[in-house]
Amino acid sequence: MKTCLIIDEAPVIRKIAFRLLSREGLDVDTLEKPGEALAWIDNHGAPDILVVGVSARDKAVVEEIKAVRERAGSSTHLVAMIVEANLGLMTRLKRAGVECYLYKPFDRAALDAVLKRFMEPETVLA
Repeated sequence: MKTCLIIDEAPVIRKIAFRLLSREGLDVDTLEKPGEALAWIDNHGAPDILVVGVSARDKAVVEEIKAVRERAGSSTHLVAMIVEANLGLMTRLKRAGVECYLYKPFDRAALDAVLKRFMEPETVLA
């Protein structure tokens, strides 16, 4: 079963994403801050998908995401939840290891559209 870690300061975002992704068959856990993810990864291993809420106001978030990317490794798919298209922030996030973006507020269709490619079963080459 694929694992997903959702990180966002807003409890309602964590709750909605948890419910939607759990219904998709993922093993989901949630955290409030990106800095908490390092200890989570040490205790549970790297998640398959990491969805992190990002605010342009939080200047430390890009560095925290870099640290999480380094700890989780390249096999973890990293998605940033953002409120608006901010080219500067999006560029810094891309450099930190973010693969794609999900705009808040989101609905089931938007979440499915962004995460669909990461939730498909791995194909093993013989």
